[in-house]
Amino acid sequence: MIIYGINPVIEAFQSEASPPERIWTRRGKSNPRLQKIIQMARSQGVPVHFESSEVIAKKASTDHHQEIVAEIPAIPYTDLENILETEPALLLLVDGVEDPGNLGALLRTAEAVGVGGVFLPTRRSCAITPAVFKSSAGAALHLRISRIGNVVQTLQTLKKRGFWVVGLDMQGEASVSQIDVSLPIVVVVGGEHQGVRKLVRKHCDFLLSLPMKGKVSSLNLSVAAGVLLYEILLRRGERTTDHRPQTTDRDN
Repeated sequence: MIIYGINPVIEAFQSEASPPERIWTRRGKSNPRLQKIIQMARSQGVPVHFESSEVIAKKASTDHHQEIVAEIPAIPYTDLENILETEPALLLLVDGVEDPGNLGALLRTAEAVGVGGVFLPTRRSCAITPAVFKSSAGAALHLRISRIGNVVQTLQTLKKRGFWVVGLDMQGEASVSQIDVSLPIVVVVGGEHQGVRKLVRKHCDFLLSLPMKGKVSSLNLSVAAGVLLYEILLRRGERTTDHRPQTTDRDN
């Protein structure tokens, strides 16, 4: 797999999962961060190839490569059971996100808040591509990511394993203050075009929407998901009883 950009390549060198096998960069560049990458490559015995910007752009399939390209092994996906073995408290299921920039931003935030696993459907959803990797600033290497076939079946399995399903939806009537954040939670984020699908919404224990005080009616999905994930993180830090729901009963 080809990746590009300074931060993603640095993260790859710091990862045990997919370390670079070779890199390409421009000779004579004085950028200290590029020099750091070259030093990391040489210290790890990774071949360094010096090429023109045109050659680098061709390898990256984009002009936004920051003069550095690396080849790494394919991102290793995992399965649901492997994720649950770590007893995660927070999971993210991304259903129908097709834009690489949005998915990359989601993964970057998920890694920052300590999400224990990310589920990506094999259909109607972007996979981990070089553009996604770049947008995630390399965070994709530090996450447990599972490709799933059926979203509803995955949610049903997670419910049986003690997770509460929280869907982020513009039509949602609940707020994060109604959720017991001390419980294991899986946050469901829908796609750019239709949000959380109707069938998936039926399997959510809560449908949340964010309060909008301005004239803009909605937020970018990665921004909205970031707000919710950080709200859960902050409330878990508070550990107060004010955030518990009135009941923990739900329909199976």
